[in-house]
Amino acid sequence: MHNKILLLPLLILLDACNKPPAAPEPIRPVKTVQVGTEPGTAYLRLPGEVRARHETPLAFRVGGKVIECRINLGDTIRRGQILAKLEPADYQLATQSGAANLAEARSTLTLAETELVRYRNLREKGFVSAALLDQKQASADAARARADAMQSAHAEQTRQLGYTSLSAENDGVISAYDCNVGQVVGIGQPVLRLAQAAEKEIEIHLPEAELLHPGSATRFVISLNAMPGKSYRGELRELAAASDPATRTYAARIAVKNADSAMQLGMSATVEVQPANGREIHLPLSAIVSRDSHPSVWKVDGKDSVHAVAVSIAEVEGNAVRIASGLSSGDIVVAAGANLLREGEKVKLLP
Repeated sequence: MHNKILLLPLLILLDACNKPPAAPEPIRPVKTVQVGTEPGTAYLRLPGEVRARHETPLAFRVGGKVIECRINLGDTIRRGQILAKLEPADYQLATQSGAANLAEARSTLTLAETELVRYRNLREKGFVSAALLDQKQASADAARARADAMQSAHAEQTRQLGYTSLSAENDGVISAYDCNVGQVVGIGQPVLRLAQAAEKEIEIHLPEAELLHPGSATRFVISLNAMPGKSYRGELRELAAASDPATRTYAARIAVKNADSAMQLGMSATVEVQPANGREIHLPLSAIVSRDSHPSVWKVDGKDSVHAVAVSIAEVEGNAVRIASGLSSGDIVVAAGANLLREGEKVKLLP
């Protein structure tokens, strides 16, 4: 009886040793996709107009009546060219009056200096007092100061006479015109606008819904409606901080990098906002998994093991996503069954 009791644990132990080992975990088959880049598509297309980088309002520096306008809207002008004139009669009279006052002051100065020299000689001989000599010295100094003041006033009046002619300070094109013979204009009232054609830009207006695209993009392609098939490179230079109260759009300026003479001011254009490198990566939506509230994908290494890789999503397009960063061309990514995998798990790639 005791022998049977002793043999029972031994039999149980032998039976446990004879059990077959546990079956290995099956390798999970997955559907994969190889990452490749596709030609980038424009995020946004907006109409625009060719404008000059620098546009300067032109105005007379004095007021008066316009008697001559020598140019027209759209004319090409050169630096120093006379564009318009004011009636100069009033300024000519002021200049003549200033010249007469200057001549009088110089005559008074000459007389005062002559008397000063005579009284110095008399003082040396003891014929006049020192107080009288000091008086003549003060009179000469006052005459000299008055002559200097008249000289400055006459110079200012001469300059104002010159301001009755409006001349161009730079080469360019007249882009706005409000110059009419007989019109009375005030000081600084714009009558023309000069566009310097050396640097060209495209002016566009962004809807509120599309405000983020240009700010994050680095590639702009510009085409002119007058020249289909030809394109230019652009760069965002300026984006308004506030919208236009009437249109509720945001004005923006796209600087043209390779502008040529064929691009004329006022032409209509189309601006396309494109990916930075002109290529982009697309994946099926099923390839994206969420790890710690951040999007990622399962990338298959050379040993058929999967590893989580964080990605940045640029945009969701139906059942596909456009990847902004995190993957490179040639990477193999799990496209279906991604939610059932774990880090380092072996997988079997389906054909």
